[in-house]
Amino acid sequence: MKGKFLKRKLNKFRKNIKEKIEKVFYNTKRYFVKKSIKNKNFSIISNNCWAGRVYQYLDMPYLSPTAGLYFFAPDYIKFVSDLKRYLNTPLRFINPEESKYSDEIKKRNQTDKPIGILDDVEIVFLHYKTKEEAKEKWNRRKERVDFDNIIIKFSRMDLCTEKELEQFDTFPFENKFVLNNRLPLKYKSEVYWKEKWIEEGIYRDTTPFPGNLNLHKLLNVNPEKYPEQGFNSSKEQ
Repeated sequence: MKGKFLKRKLNKFRKNIKEKIEKVFYNTKRYFVKKSIKNKNFSIISNNCWAGRVYQYLDMPYLSPTAGLYFFAPDYIKFVSDLKRYLNTPLRFINPEESKYSDEIKKRNQTDKPIGILDDVEIVFLHYKTKEEAKEKWNRRKERVDFDNIIIKFSRMDLCTEKELEQFDTFPFENKFVLNNRLPLKYKSEVYWKEKWIEEGIYRDTTPFPGNLNLHKLLNVNPEKYPEQGFNSSKEQ
């Protein structure tokens, strides 16, 4: 019994030491990444919580409403194609059973999450407890968007197909990228996310964060203005 007790104590000690070392490495890397980012006022328009994780990691204010939520891929493509129009559309809410993705939302056990809608684009406010909280933060953060310094981030997830990847890649915009967990990469805008391949897409792109991504390369870009009329491909959908 004494031997087992000492073994447990030793394993716990080793685990604590490992966690402390990992924390030191994480905070050291974070410090140098924060120092290296010169582009300070970018608005990340992401398909999910990734934008929020970036702002948290860099200790920056949320300059985008795309935090604590996610879009299904077809709706994200619509949203980012005509960003100004959708951000100027009043946010309202629907019941989960009214959603065009109702079966998928039910499958994910997310019927208790606020489901927002902007015209024909739906948003699942995954990390909000109430519609009121979701609406207040969406409206407050959308006012901070800097359309002269936009970065567009997508991921192969949430019902993303080759169609959405192709559409995204054709957007006439340089400061965009899509995370994908397949090799070799196929599209110019693809960035590899190190995760086991599954046909359904990336399982999670926010943990570990930033994972294998080079944030300096992705974010330290020359500011790019979002086009006044959106992307031409939006007119074809």
